[in-house]
Amino acid sequence: GFDDLHACADPGVPDHGYKTPSAGVFFESVVVRFHCQEGYRLNGTSKKLCVRHFNGSLSWKPSDKPVCLQEVTDCLVPHVEDAEIHNKTYRTGDKLIISCHEGFQIRYPDLDNMISICQDDGTWDNLPICQGCLRPLVLPHSYINLTEFQSSFPVGTVVYYQCFPGYKLEGTEVLECMYNLIWSDSPPRCLDVEVCPLPPMVSHGDYICHPRPCERYNHGTVVEFYCDPGYTLTNDYKYITCQYGEWFPSYQVYCVKTGKGAALELLWSSPEPSFFFSREKLLATLLTTWKIVAFTATSVLLVLLLVILARMFQTKFKTHFLPRGNQEGSMGDPDFVVVDGVPVMLPSYDEAVSSGLTALAAGYSATPHQGRVLQPEDQNPPAYPGPGTTDTLPSNLEACDSRSDSSELLQSLYPSPAPPSAAPADTAAAGEAASSSPRIDITD
Repeated sequence: GFDDLHACADPGVPDHGYKTPSAGVFFESVVVRFHCQEGYRLNGTSKKLCVRHFNGSLSWKPSDKPVCLQEVTDCLVPHVEDAEIHNKTYRTGDKLIISCHEGFQIRYPDLDNMISICQDDGTWDNLPICQGCLRPLVLPHSYINLTEFQSSFPVGTVVYYQCFPGYKLEGTEVLECMYNLIWSDSPPRCLDVEVCPLPPMVSHGDYICHPRPCERYNHGTVVEFYCDPGYTLTNDYKYITCQYGEWFPSYQVYCVKTGKGAALELLWSSPEPSFFFSREKLLATLLTTWKIVAFTATSVLLVLLLVILARMFQTKFKTHFLPRGNQEGSMGDPDFVVVDGVPVMLPSYDEAVSSGLTALAAGYSATPHQGRVLQPEDQNPPAYPGPGTTDTLPSNLEACDSRSDSSELLQSLYPSPAPPSAAPADTAAAGEAASSSPRIDITD
C-alpha cells in the first residue's frame, strides 16, 4: 500500500538496454530515462514520469514499455523481377537505382513518389516492379504457346491460341502485347463443333444446309427451308443460322397450300401464334397488300387515260391545224419556197398531177394531126420572173431538167405512136403551143 500511495513501481529496463536512475524509490514527479547498448537502437518512448491519479494512486506515464532493437546499417539487396539493380551501397537513406529489362516498364506503388529509399529498419520504401502484359486469359478447350510459370510478358510478345481436337476456334488466333501493356484483342473461344440441335421440322416441306451435307450443325451453319410443290412459305425469310448452340432467328416455319385460301387456311389452322407470326399481323399484312394492289391498279389506269387523251388531242391538232396535203403524208416537207425573198406556195401532189394532165390534153388538142408529144428540148423554157441577166442560167437549166422529168412521166402515163415524119413548120407550131401552155415545175 505504501508503494501505491507514495512511490511508483520499478519500470524495468528493456533487453540490451538500461535506465537512469537505475534503482531506488521512484516518488511522484520522478523521471526515468531509457537507453540501449552499443549496436542497438531504442524503439518506443525514451522517458517516463511518475504521476498521481485522482484516487491518490501513482503510476508511470506513458505506460508503454520501450524496446532495444539491433541496429542495421545496410538494407538487403531487393529482388525485382525483370529488372537490374545498379546500387553500389545499400545503407540507410540510399536511393534505389533500378532499370527494367527490354519490353517491361517500371511501376511504383506510390505514383506520387517515384523513388525508393532504404529505411532504418533495413527495408526499402516504395519498392517498384517491372511490369509487362499480364498473362492472357485461356478459355476452356484452348491452349497457348507460353510457359505456365511466366506471369508477365514484355511488349511485342505474340501469343498463339489453338483448340483441342473436336473444337473450333472463334475469334482472333494471334494476340500481341501492345506498348500500353494491354493485349491487342480479346482471347478467342473454342466452341464445340456440334453445338446446335436438329433444325425445326416443317410440314409439307424440308430444308438444306449450307455448307452441305446436313450431318453436323456446326457454329455458323445456315439452314434453308423450302416447301413441297403446291405449297409456299408463309414468311419471306427462309434461313436460320446456328449461333452458339442455338438457331437464330427462332421462329416456326409453315408451308401452306398455294391459292386464294392459303393465307386464311394458315390463319385458322395455326394452333398458337409463334414468335414472328400472329393472326393480327397476318390480317394487317393482307390489308396492306390489298392497299398496294389497289394503288398500283389506279395508277396504271390513270396513265392509260392520259395516253389516250394525248393521242386524241394530237389527232385533232393534225386535222385542224396542219396545211393541206400533210394529213396523208410528207409531214416534214415544206409547203412553200422563198424566191428572191418572196415566199411562193407549192402545189400539192394531186394539184401538180391534175395540172400536168390538163396541159398535156391542151397540147394534144392543139396539134391533133401530129400525133406525138413534144420533146423537152423542143420546148422553150418559161420566162424567169427575175431580171434577164446571165446569172440566171443555172436556174433555168435546173427548171428545164425538172420539166423534162415531168414530160417523161406524162409520156409513160399516156403513150402514143410517133408519126413517120414531121414537118419543121408543124414542129415550130407545136413548140409555140407547148410554150404557150401553162407549166408547173415539180422539183425532186
